[in-house]
Amino acid sequence: MSGELLETVIRAQRDGYPVLVAAADESSETVETAEELGATVVPVAEDEQDADDRLDALARAARDRGYPGAILHDAEKPIDLQGTHTRLRESNEYAIRSREEVDYDIIVGIPAYNEEIGIGSTIHAAHEYADKVIVVDDGSTDNTVPIATDAGAEVIEHEENKGKGGAVQTLFERVQDVSFDAFVLIDGDGQHLPQEITQVADPVREGDADMVIGSRYLEQDEEDETPAYRRFGQQVLDTLTLGSSSQELTDTQSGFRAFSPRAVEELELTTDGIGVESEMIDSAAQNDLVMEEVPIHVRYEGIDGQTYHPLHHGLTVVSFVLQLVRDRHPLLFFGVPGVLLMVAGALYGVDGILIYRATGQFYPAKALVSGFVTIVGTLGMFTGLVLNRVGNMVSD
Repeated sequence: MSGELLETVIRAQRDGYPVLVAAADESSETVETAEELGATVVPVAEDEQDADDRLDALARAARDRGYPGAILHDAEKPIDLQGTHTRLRESNEYAIRSREEVDYDIIVGIPAYNEEIGIGSTIHAAHEYADKVIVVDDGSTDNTVPIATDAGAEVIEHEENKGKGGAVQTLFERVQDVSFDAFVLIDGDGQHLPQEITQVADPVREGDADMVIGSRYLEQDEEDETPAYRRFGQQVLDTLTLGSSSQELTDTQSGFRAFSPRAVEELELTTDGIGVESEMIDSAAQNDLVMEEVPIHVRYEGIDGQTYHPLHHGLTVVSFVLQLVRDRHPLLFFGVPGVLLMVAGALYGVDGILIYRATGQFYPAKALVSGFVTIVGTLGMFTGLVLNRVGNMVSD
């Protein structure tokens, strides 16, 4: 637990929160390090060795020092400081635990950026199918926050825009402190139909899947409102994403998804951008999580507040997927182009040789281009081989 404790101290100090650490052994290396990092050590008696006793001792110490409130954390898991602080402000208690002692069935998470038009109705509708709705406002400049708050959602605010991936990461950090059966992500612009929340969550609730993707294309729908240009772009992104993850899915870019507690714990999300859907699939495949799709419907007509232009969205996701391929499959990323360049360089050089033999005319440019392309191809192939070997060694 020492690593988790020190990480919590560092994060809290960085965000401006004073830290109290309850310790029976004040001379332990971990406690001394925490004190050096700026934490205040609160000694506990021998009869306060129980976790609940230690937390109670921390609450008393915080009150004695005049702090306006306290968050009690046992340091076994990472803490969502901002989300827990929001709960503390909204509660009538002096101290709350970092993990909610409530078992939820379905929790809905909504990443939002300038969604004042659709966020209120989306939250109201989601409340009919979920026990709790959490909105992460990603630095909106409109009335998204007050509307979401008035609609009954728990709102976590980013001071500046981080991107959809950053908002999703904040949501994942928040629900790690909560007990639930299924965590569902939907968009805040009204595209997704809240009445389909249980349909998407059911495979997770029943233990059949760790991640469920609501697919717009799993079933043919004559009333499908997806524009043709958007569907073509989606097919390109599906091909790239599935090629990098070796999965069989029909809609890799859908933001309507459900997750099990295991998925929330094990998915490794690093991107702040709109490539987060592709990264989820790749990370789920790497962690052997069970993925499933269910059909959903979406609305495009009359929906306002599209954050990204489709072309910008597509190019950003393509760039991110190529980075995934580079990192996960270096032999494919470097080796295949390398072999192609070697073959092209060799053929171009052979062509120059044949021309010289037939006419006696020597073309220096052909020789230079052939040599350069062949060398670059050789370097690419060997780079792929070396990185692939290093990756295998790290995995082993």
